[in-house]
Amino acid sequence: MVMHQQSPIQPIRILLVEDEPLWQAAIRDLFQTSPRFELTALAEDFDSALQAFQQTAPQIVLLDWKIRGPKDGIEVGQALIEEGLPAERIILISSSNNSAIPPHPFLRVPKNRIHDDLLPLMINVTSD
Repeated sequence: MVMHQQSPIQPIRILLVEDEPLWQAAIRDLFQTSPRFELTALAEDFDSALQAFQQTAPQIVLLDWKIRGPKDGIEVGQALIEEGLPAERIILISSSNNSAIPPHPFLRVPKNRIHDDLLPLMINVTSD
């Protein structure tokens, strides 16, 4: 009898761009609930986000809209698209309502829906 080994599911590599410690901890804790997710880096501003992206090659980038510094999360996302990350692999997270956020091509999960919506969305986006 020949036994076929199934290859283990590789975790989804994630870069989190968030400058609020409370949200950093909440999202990190959410990822620890499943081996399907690996938080590869945490960034708090534009420059650290680009550097972390280049160093860790994440599959998904979660961006808070309002981050530390003169550039916002949408500007980070636009720079990541220029680096080669598809727009559908960028998820904007924000507690602001849709009308307050400038137009953008990214998926969006309101912060009050992260616990219910974020993990299934990331699985869906990365399934081939």
